[in-house]
Amino acid sequence: MGIEEHYNSILNTMPHLVLIVRPVTHPVTGKADYLIEYVNQAWELISGSLASTVLGKFFSETVYNNTEIPWVHIVEYTVRNRKPQKHIHYSTLVNKWLDITVNVIDEHLLCIHVFDVTDIKEGETRLMEQNHRLSVLSTELASSKANLKKKLDKIELLNNRLEQIAYYDKLTGLPNRTRFSELIDIEFQNCRRSSTPFALAILDVDNLKVLNDTLGHEHGDDLLKQMSQRLCSFSGRSIQSSRFGGDEFLLLITGYDNTESLVQTVNEIRESLSEPYMILNAEIKSSVSIGVAMYPEDANTVADLLKNADIAMTDAKKSGKNSLSLFHSLMQQTLVVRASLEQKMYIAVQEESFRLFYQPQFDVLTRKLRGFEALIRWFDTEHGYIKPDRFIPIAEENRLIIPLGDWILRKACTTLARWQRDFGFDGIISVNVSPVQLQSSGFIDDLNMILAETGIEPQTLEIEITEGVLIHNFDESVSLLNEIKKIGVGISLDDFGTGYSSLSYLQYLPLSTLKIDKSFIANISQKTSIEYDITDAIVSLVTKQGIDTIAEGVETPEQYEIMKQMQCKTIQGYLTGKPMPEEDCDILISGGFYELD
Repeated sequence: MGIEEHYNSILNTMPHLVLIVRPVTHPVTGKADYLIEYVNQAWELISGSLASTVLGKFFSETVYNNTEIPWVHIVEYTVRNRKPQKHIHYSTLVNKWLDITVNVIDEHLLCIHVFDVTDIKEGETRLMEQNHRLSVLSTELASSKANLKKKLDKIELLNNRLEQIAYYDKLTGLPNRTRFSELIDIEFQNCRRSSTPFALAILDVDNLKVLNDTLGHEHGDDLLKQMSQRLCSFSGRSIQSSRFGGDEFLLLITGYDNTESLVQTVNEIRESLSEPYMILNAEIKSSVSIGVAMYPEDANTVADLLKNADIAMTDAKKSGKNSLSLFHSLMQQTLVVRASLEQKMYIAVQEESFRLFYQPQFDVLTRKLRGFEALIRWFDTEHGYIKPDRFIPIAEENRLIIPLGDWILRKACTTLARWQRDFGFDGIISVNVSPVQLQSSGFIDDLNMILAETGIEPQTLEIEITEGVLIHNFDESVSLLNEIKKIGVGISLDDFGTGYSSLSYLQYLPLSTLKIDKSFIANISQKTSIEYDITDAIVSLVTKQGIDTIAEGVETPEQYEIMKQMQCKTIQGYLTGKPMPEEDCDILISGGFYELD
């Protein structure tokens, strides 16, 4: 094999196209052209035609006309600059990417290398597409990340709001019952491990309902907010405060040295909360009743500690409000007895186990029997005789006073009807009516029904009210009393001088009778006493207004004579008769004992 054949064999084994062309002038066109003197077999792979079909032919006739590749430009650039020229073009003819490199062999020959770079270009295209997709994904990821951050920020904000709603009181911003219970549990565990004491104090706002009823709930809320701000001024590591609901706050107190220092701290808080508040551009006085229970002295669990603090707070309110009570075991015993009474009272009301006693009232001047006051009595096999001042407040709190009061009124009217029928009794019956019963929605209807059922005349019935009826809503109470007066029933104001009323209010009340409290009568024998002067003034002024007076608690002849001198209309007390059962009243009435001896 000759050298030419050897090189030719080498060139034919190359995978890329090799052309050797000679620069010539085309005999027909006269233009510069290139005569193909050699082409390897790769031509057939690229073009799909035999290499022999292009040997000895002009470049313009075989290549120029078959592709959109600028061959002339490529080759002429190389010839002109005598430098290799590299071009990459896509041929639609062969549907391939071609890498074309032209080299100058000598001044008579050029070597053209054509590489099939389709795979490379397609790889580049795929890579570019992937890069583009990655770029898009990266942009989307960045956008998603930004959106995710916004959503996370929003979720965090919502979580904060939910936490605020779930754990903090909307009105005051203080921790609520749920949050504070968690704090108490944590503190309880810490104190139990370290054997250190802590205390819980329940603060109940005194007379918040009165403020709400008189000024409106929005101003009651304003008071609670101002109170919470004052509590926050005490807050620190040793005092944490919470709104425990409604009109109650709760304090968690740690770090005190002894009971005395604890009491001093709580009293400082109480005194701060009793300072005036600015509401509606005016100073409003308020106060709190505080109950305190200590760990471990008063309880070994959080639940018991809370319960005992609440018991102590109730005791503080009974002590006159704006006061502080420390829990002690006797309070628990009192509560147990009270709970027992309450349960027994439910049964007693259902079974009508109560009795009415009747205390006579006599006209001072004529000495004739005016009538009777009906008084409730309760005897229990376990507790014995139970005073009304023990069970009536319980009945009012749980509203048992409504069915109980209805029974009292019905029973008293039924008894009066029997006395009228059997003995021709022409006196009156006086019945105490609780503020809770009086202000219940069906009282007027019930009163009319009882009058109709028993058949007594309205003017023979007298309703006794206490000054407590007038506390919450004076105008509404007066309107209700006027309805009773229209029916014809008399109205008596009981225990005058011990509570809310003053003489100036009497002109607005449709009263038929005013009862002077026995606390004034007790010291009336001393004509120089203030009770004497007050009683004399009351009788004089009330009588001028056309209202009858009854002196309660008259026990001595001297008291009787003084009331007679003051021209008091009626007396009632042990001097003229103790409360007696119905059958004893029958004897009194049937025997004609209508006058005092």
